[in-house]
Amino acid sequence: MQTHQERYDQWAPDYNRDVAARNYDGPEYIVRYLMEIVNSGKVLINPTNPDFKVIDVGCGSGLVGKGLQEQGFRHIDGTDLSQGMIVEAHKTGAYQTLIGWVDLNHPLPFFLHGQYDLTLCCGVFALDFVEPQSLKWLAQVTKPGGTIIMSTKTTYYNTYDFEGYYKQLQSEDKIKLVDCRMDQPYLGTEADGHYWIFSVNGAS
Repeated sequence: MQTHQERYDQWAPDYNRDVAARNYDGPEYIVRYLMEIVNSGKVLINPTNPDFKVIDVGCGSGLVGKGLQEQGFRHIDGTDLSQGMIVEAHKTGAYQTLIGWVDLNHPLPFFLHGQYDLTLCCGVFALDFVEPQSLKWLAQVTKPGGTIIMSTKTTYYNTYDFEGYYKQLQSEDKIKLVDCRMDQPYLGTEADGHYWIFSVNGAS
């Protein structure tokens, strides 16, 4: 049986075409949601600030990075488990630095810890990919006072205790839920995605 890494390495050259055919709306929606929250003043983000650093965790072929670039974000880094996807993401020209073979089931590389004002993660918190505890690794790479925006598949949310885990981190004063939208566009015609925005107080 193929590993996730092997499957996505093989899929990478055809990925964008295939997900477009399946109406994969997650990347477009998460960027739109982010900008709506920014414009509402719930989070203080200036996309055009050259010192504002973003990391796209599980960047895939770069669909989120392209969307962020179109909104004026300048410094975007990306990580992914699949080196094949990293090759595709590089072609977008949206990223400053890309790092492959990064598995979100484990802490991200230490040199990334506390480096980012905004951490995005779209499409990774899905069945059989990562555990809810991976939210902690997103918090680790985010600066205190920074923001996490992420998606969970509805099936993932209904199967794993994601709500219980984020509330545990919140009770430990590591993150705080800023906003969420349930049952929103993700894949196809069904509203099968939940989207979350957290502020980060600091995580170890």
